[in-house]
Amino acid sequence: MSETVRRVARNAVWLAVGEGAVKGALFLAAIIVARSAGPEGMGVFSIAFAAAILAVMVLAAGQQEVVIREVAAAPERAGTLLDAARTVQDRLGRWVLPALVVGALLVHERDLRLALLAFVPYALLRTLLVTHGSAFKGLDRMDMEVRARGLEVLVVLPGLAAVGWAGLPVWTTGVVFSVGAGTALIWLSTRSRDLNRSTAKAGPEQHTPAPPVWRYFRHEGLPFLALAVASQLLARADTFLLAAFEVSHQEIGYFGAAGAPIWGIVALPTLLAVAFYPTLSRWAAEGRSPLQAVAVAVLLGGALGSGLAVAINAVREPLVLLAFGSDFEPTAVLLSRLVWVLPTKFVMTFLGLILAAWHRQHLALIAVGAVLVLSIGLNLIWIPTMGAFGSVNAAVVAHAAGVLILVAVAVTTPRSNGDSDEP
Repeated sequence: MSETVRRVARNAVWLAVGEGAVKGALFLAAIIVARSAGPEGMGVFSIAFAAAILAVMVLAAGQQEVVIREVAAAPERAGTLLDAARTVQDRLGRWVLPALVVGALLVHERDLRLALLAFVPYALLRTLLVTHGSAFKGLDRMDMEVRARGLEVLVVLPGLAAVGWAGLPVWTTGVVFSVGAGTALIWLSTRSRDLNRSTAKAGPEQHTPAPPVWRYFRHEGLPFLALAVASQLLARADTFLLAAFEVSHQEIGYFGAAGAPIWGIVALPTLLAVAFYPTLSRWAAEGRSPLQAVAVAVLLGGALGSGLAVAINAVREPLVLLAFGSDFEPTAVLLSRLVWVLPTKFVMTFLGLILAAWHRQHLALIAVGAVLVLSIGLNLIWIPTMGAFGSVNAAVVAHAAGVLILVAVAVTTPRSNGDSDEP
């Protein structure tokens, strides 16, 4: 077995086992909230958590993908590259964090306003957590962020159980998630201090200091930032639009419960793609064609996603009853349609990472942006007449269109990535 195969296999195993456990724990967290707070409370939680995850994408400034790619190419500068990414995030955070607080304060509904405020610290702490983890991912140390996230859920699950047992308001879930992320960040940040912070470029003949790489990271991160926000909006905008159309929190709760297993499962293609990402970045640097990777992405993603969709659909009613209780019976109908997002989401995730490895993340951004516009348009048309089921239909149609667009873009990607700047 070649070193590349061993490395990818090791990455995939760590990510599959670790992230599977983490996402399973987060699904369990949704169950705890649903059973303790009911459909109404679940609706508030779904909106606040969706807003927090979107805030993470903005605060991260697209730096995780850049760090993984650049550390994979220059592992001897891992600490320096991480510091450059953190500089970009710090400068952006000075504007974003106050805006998040002001935006939450402007919400009229008391429970939702407090929940949004409680999740602001979580957004910041999770951003720092995944950024530190990305430096280790570039070194093919996928286990580090997985361990940290595992520590996070070990704090979150008992905390949510205690909140539910005590009958505390749903906004306190944001406090619990923040404490969990903070604990994990402390553990991971202490280990990132040992990363090499060499200031010189790799190579025996290069002895001069590297240029200020934070400018490069800012430039390279912008497409990733926009892509991450567009991708999250593609998954979360329907929740915000349902709230904007004044669909009841109860129905939003049904929709949030249906999405909990689906958006947990879509972590699987992400972790598989990330396992390959450092290797793909090296292939791109060598001038290889991405066509072979594109073919594997379509076949593997479509097969895995379809298989999971069929399996979940077969047990949807007992799954909903067991997980959320009889109060969430309408969730089964929504879930029966939403599962068909999985095959297209798998393929889209794989293709997006391939484009990123070949320094064509701006093309992925254009494709996902087009899909987002389509999704929002379909939601605007269908929500007034179909409510949450309209959002489900919009998600399925939009993601199917996304596959077609990304395949067309990926197959025309050239071998060379030489038009990008070096840090």
